[in-house]
Amino acid sequence: MMLKECCRSILLSCATLAVSITTHPSQAVAREQLQAFDIPAQELDSALRAFARASLQQVVFEDEAVKGKRSVAVKGEFTTRDALDRLLGGSGLRVRTGESGLLIVSAAVRTSATWVTQSGAPGGRSTNEAGAAASESEKHFAVEEIIVTATKRAERILDVPQSITAFTSDRMREQGSVQLADFLQAAPGVSIVDTQAGTQSIQIRGINSTFGDAPIGYYLDELPFSFISQPVVPDVRTFDLERVEVLRGPQGTLYGDGSLGGTIRVLTAEPNLSNLQSDVDLTIASTEHGEDSWAAKGMLNLPIVAGKAALRLVASQEDIGGWTDNIATGVADENERSIDTYRGKLRLAPNDRLDVILSFWRTDSEAAGSNGAYENQTTDLTPVSNDMAYDLYSLTVRYDLGFADLVSATSYMDFSLFNAGTLLGLPVLSDQTQEVRSEELRLTSSNDGGFRWTGGLFYRKIERPVTAQVLGLNFGEYAQSESYAVFGEGTWPLLDRKLDLTLGLRYFKDDRLRADPIDPATLALIQTIDPSFTGRVESSIDTLNPRLNLAWHVSDDWLLYTNVAKGFRAGQVQPTVSLISAALIGMDIPVGIEEEIVWSYELGAKGTFAAGRASVEAAVYYNDWRNLMLNVVVEPVTQLSALQNGAAARTIGAELSLSAQPIEGLNLQLSASHVEAEYTEADAGVNVRKGDRVTRVPENTLAASATYRWPLTATLDAFVFGQAQYTSDQVDLINNLAPSDDVTLLGTRLGAEGQSWGIYLFGDNLTDENAAMSVAGVVNGLALPTARPRPRTVGLNMSYRFR
Repeated sequence: MMLKECCRSILLSCATLAVSITTHPSQAVAREQLQAFDIPAQELDSALRAFARASLQQVVFEDEAVKGKRSVAVKGEFTTRDALDRLLGGSGLRVRTGESGLLIVSAAVRTSATWVTQSGAPGGRSTNEAGAAASESEKHFAVEEIIVTATKRAERILDVPQSITAFTSDRMREQGSVQLADFLQAAPGVSIVDTQAGTQSIQIRGINSTFGDAPIGYYLDELPFSFISQPVVPDVRTFDLERVEVLRGPQGTLYGDGSLGGTIRVLTAEPNLSNLQSDVDLTIASTEHGEDSWAAKGMLNLPIVAGKAALRLVASQEDIGGWTDNIATGVADENERSIDTYRGKLRLAPNDRLDVILSFWRTDSEAAGSNGAYENQTTDLTPVSNDMAYDLYSLTVRYDLGFADLVSATSYMDFSLFNAGTLLGLPVLSDQTQEVRSEELRLTSSNDGGFRWTGGLFYRKIERPVTAQVLGLNFGEYAQSESYAVFGEGTWPLLDRKLDLTLGLRYFKDDRLRADPIDPATLALIQTIDPSFTGRVESSIDTLNPRLNLAWHVSDDWLLYTNVAKGFRAGQVQPTVSLISAALIGMDIPVGIEEEIVWSYELGAKGTFAAGRASVEAAVYYNDWRNLMLNVVVEPVTQLSALQNGAAARTIGAELSLSAQPIEGLNLQLSASHVEAEYTEADAGVNVRKGDRVTRVPENTLAASATYRWPLTATLDAFVFGQAQYTSDQVDLINNLAPSDDVTLLGTRLGAEGQSWGIYLFGDNLTDENAAMSVAGVVNGLALPTARPRPRTVGLNMSYRFR
């Protein structure tokens, strides 16, 4: 153990959340007048000079911060601030207004400032004046302003009238995140259970499922990462990601099927068209009572034609040591895992209007077992290997039509999951493949002022063949989904642009097929009872999904909103084996079940205060959850089970998140949520009783973190980060499973950083928490092995970034 020698409970009660903002008429902030801009996409320093000339504003920016970055085109009528925010979209830079009215564009690490006058030329003031401007920039530190694209257009997160949390690349790198499970619970209302075998179960606001399609929308760039009858999502590694956006609440209008509780968007870094760049990241770690781990990751950005073409290549290899001993087989540290990730993106921008990105992403994950264990970190279950791989290919074309941006997103995914184990000494094998083809074509208006709109078409086809072997018998399945959608959303500014009304609608149609192999003798027997039965089962659903949103701009720094939306999850086709069994005993069961729906009602507020040094987001919501998909025993003698739409449920919750920078260099983050999720109808077929807690929903979550940086020398900073995450227990009363525990995880990271390098010591699960993170099966009154956190792990991380 190379590093070992050298290196219960937080209770949360959130009953009521209220936000009240009062603006006295004499203190009301007047809305800025609209001004015409026509600034094409170009190198960011040139775009800022063009902005200064057009707006007659004085701008301070940092040479190193804008170097190699390109701006977003700004064409139309906007306020000065809206125009600058749009121009900086996706750059990761922030804007502050100094006391003298100058606009300060800066990054987290400040370098030499360039003063841009209204003429757009550098200089214009004495060296002392430029130094004073830089000093003013230093004085006005503030929480980071993040640009997101959740609404299919670039906007400040403060201006998006819905509950959204964004994790930037800087934040992920700051806390040493390697996968989504490391930080996702820092978004209020989100919980995640990581099997550490290649898949993760994610829920938002209590909307979850152990059956059917995933209840949470999941996107990798423009690619919808969705499957048939698989509620879990693949583990995604975070190296060289640009941003992860978590949209809470139904997203049926813009994101469609599966976005029942919300949507997670994983956005990779785009190729830089102008600068050679590279990243190298190396990690070694040691786990208490387990094996050592290591990881090597690298990125290379190659401009091919300056300003017009570039290639970005990413590769990583991770060898993660196990820590669970199998007492049945005698294998120590059984649950080891290896992960290889490769990604390439080619970007072509032949002119200011056209942007083309070709991308490829491959992940191979091989895991021996999972993190399921007893409290003493042992298991006696039969080991199961989990081999997961996926190849993603996509072509995204963006074209600036002037009045609107046209986007075509074409993607193909080949996903495979192979499981192997034994039962009674005989092999148990399952080989599942899912092929997903999708196309989205949409138009988004270019203006940020006046009436704004988005409209588009969507197509997706999924094929899922499965082969399995149990006790020497071979089984097969085949399922298919072919879906279409038309969607649109428009925003009307009212009351002198202080109030925005947004209406959206999506029409969705899904044709599903189940054609499992049936031997001729069985088929002939079924046809003597039901001559129309062929073994090919089809069903179709179509649904309209509206959204209504009202956003009140109290000031440029405060936003109040209310949102009413419908989310849905596509219906399922009845398994062929259930239809066969039902026919043999003369029972009628549905060929397919209807879509599951959620109507959500939400009130929220967000804003900044303390001169921009703090921000807050709060929301309360009510979800009416109908047509829950259930697997029900319909004939107790034969124990025949079938799919049906069963009990209803509701979730009521409150969320709060705070960010603050009370002093220069110190950043504080806090998020908390409370949700009451219960069934509102009984269903005796699946042991659902009215008033029972919804399966696997934690009532409370809490996440807090602090980061502090301070200079050691002119070129060297010290860094320390600490975080705590708490999740309350979960239950499964339907299946009479053992409840999970309250789980509290603590982590830290400290080190030194130069301008291009960093070296860090880190510790995860510092208290060696060993709680059950998920519910567990029960045999003879004893709980079976269940998911538990990785034991205390300490390590060393080194990184080098060339820019």
